[in-house]
Amino acid sequence: MDFENLEAIAPSGSIVEPLSDDPEHIAIAGLQTLYSIIAATGEAYPETSSYEPALEAVETVFAALDGTGDIFTRSRDIRTVSGGSIALAAPRGGLTMASDIFGNPLTPPGIVTEFGGGVSILTDGDVDIGRARIFTLRGGDMTIWSTTGDIAAGTSPKTVVTAPPTRVVIDSPSADVKTDLGGLATGGGIGVLAAVEDVEPGNVYLLAPEGTVDAGDAGIQSTGNLNIAAVSVINADNISTGGTSAGVPSSAPAAAAPVSVAPSASSSTAASSSAAQSMANQAQERPETTEEKPSLITVEVLGYGGGDSAEEEEQDAG
Repeated sequence: MDFENLEAIAPSGSIVEPLSDDPEHIAIAGLQTLYSIIAATGEAYPETSSYEPALEAVETVFAALDGTGDIFTRSRDIRTVSGGSIALAAPRGGLTMASDIFGNPLTPPGIVTEFGGGVSILTDGDVDIGRARIFTLRGGDMTIWSTTGDIAAGTSPKTVVTAPPTRVVIDSPSADVKTDLGGLATGGGIGVLAAVEDVEPGNVYLLAPEGTVDAGDAGIQSTGNLNIAAVSVINADNISTGGTSAGVPSSAPAAAAPVSVAPSASSSTAASSSAAQSMANQAQERPETTEEKPSLITVEVLGYGGGDSAEEEEQDAG
């Protein structure tokens, strides 16, 4: 990997000096410089609409790299628990995390810095988080770059909670005892969170020059600013940020109602007249129903029959 030539293309303030001449320190500083260039490219993208600084930096560092390779975390953790950053690079491959979680682990798998530290990820292919999470809990920026692939926050439900053992912190000078819930984090996806109070806001930079950034079901969260640069962004309603956001489309407008909610006065009058006329027409078309009166029946009794015989009998008797 060639880190020496980064100085010629790095924006002002992006160069990270190594702690010593040790090759390991030089490599660490070189990677930090690379991710710094990527973050600066994402921050400037709304104005420049260019990925060129980051593309040139990635090509400069990994041009001589042969072969391919992917990162599969599956259900395993990549985690720092006492401070420290995490940097991953698969310049000729992608990153695939847990597609499913078996059992009920206290701390579901993910890439997490619990006590401060940023997370930086570089791939050529897709970044697929699945049901895992990529979190910083106590400060630190997050930078994710995919040269030709997509960045998907995954399908983890928001109710999933990591619940490591609670820590009790005792302040020696004041003997103040506090409960530390710094490891508690809800949900999955991509998140720069503030698990405790007074945590410096952290920024998120997601860049996919040829792909899509998908917030998915798990979502994307940031306590600081959020910068997204990609061909498209989907599930944007599942993105939240505590600062400013760039590259995040607004939510789709609600479907228009079939009737105007606030018509003008003339329109209201016309609509009322039309409704009244319609009701009148319906009344005219409806057949009139008359109430039926009770029937009167007249009965005339003409006789009871056998009258002639009775008269004759009376005459005979007389």
